[in-house]
Amino acid sequence: MKKLLLVLLFVTHWVALSWAQKSSETLIAKIDELVNAKMSAYKIPGLAIGVVKNGQLIYAKGYGVKNIKTQEKVDKNTVFHLASISKLITAEAIMLLVQKGALRLEDKLVKVIPELKFSDERIKTITIQQLLNHTSGLPDVRGYNWGNKNQAPNALANHVKKLKLRLKYPPGTKLYYSNLGYDILARVVERASGEMFEDYVKTNILVKAGMKYSDFRYFKIPANLRCSPHSQRRVSGQVYVRKTYPYNRVHAGSSTLNASAVDMCLWMSYFLKALQNNTNYQKMLQPSFTAYPRIGLGFQLGKVGNKMKAGHYGGDKGFRSYLMLIPEKNIGLVLMGNCDYKEDYRQEILHPIAKMMLKK
Repeated sequence: MKKLLLVLLFVTHWVALSWAQKSSETLIAKIDELVNAKMSAYKIPGLAIGVVKNGQLIYAKGYGVKNIKTQEKVDKNTVFHLASISKLITAEAIMLLVQKGALRLEDKLVKVIPELKFSDERIKTITIQQLLNHTSGLPDVRGYNWGNKNQAPNALANHVKKLKLRLKYPPGTKLYYSNLGYDILARVVERASGEMFEDYVKTNILVKAGMKYSDFRYFKIPANLRCSPHSQRRVSGQVYVRKTYPYNRVHAGSSTLNASAVDMCLWMSYFLKALQNNTNYQKMLQPSFTAYPRIGLGFQLGKVGNKMKAGHYGGDKGFRSYLMLIPEKNIGLVLMGNCDYKEDYRQEILHPIAKMMLKK
């Protein structure tokens, strides 16, 4: 009788494993087919995808090439410029400082950075939360000066100090997407923590998540892991390698995170786990502005299928990206591409994969 039970248990276990393996192989085949079709249709040089569920890595893979001249292949560890996905890390840094009591969301910006220059007295009313949810009324960045090699410890401090702030709208009255607001938030992190922004997020977020090869400083990324930015000429449609990588230390808070699919999978798992019992993290995914309920703190909110999603799109010269969390199902997905044209490929690839995962 015992032998029969053991045989039955073995067979049941073997069938379950076989089914799981077949299901995984089917998912991978479907993702490969989808990605390859979109890359061909949109002439995407290189791309990487990462998927996690319940703290486990489900899928991480690179496609195409890092550079159309060298033809070196993209893999799951290739590092991409993630543009505005950076804002999620910046917002997380702010919330960690709130958790430690070093900041409050209702703190006035001028209290944290009193040396700010402005003539409009309404700027005195801007709060940290308004910077996080793009309701500060500040305009967007007018010029990024990518390629600026100033790595002085006080580069960001000097940049913010020289700004002559003006308002696009009265603070707290309208949502207006402002990269400038997030660049200033990086300086808020420095003031509240006493550390350089990049050092603080490296120690308190990236390292804790296990992200070995990620950094807001491009020069810290190993050369063998980097990929190149690509654009497309308007008339001929020719794809070319851009000469300048989108990096400038003063725009770290809004734009300069560099990471791979594997590292972002680690961060998504880390964040989703923290989300389960950390009220400050939970607040990031809650609507924060009555007039526009699809904005949290750092996160853009919406739906995929019939499930709530939270994430962010990213786009700078030569790169596009998209990260999505589905908290109810403990799922995270990320896409990163080394081209800046035909940007709809982000949702055309990631949304179908998300729906596959919801059925899994």
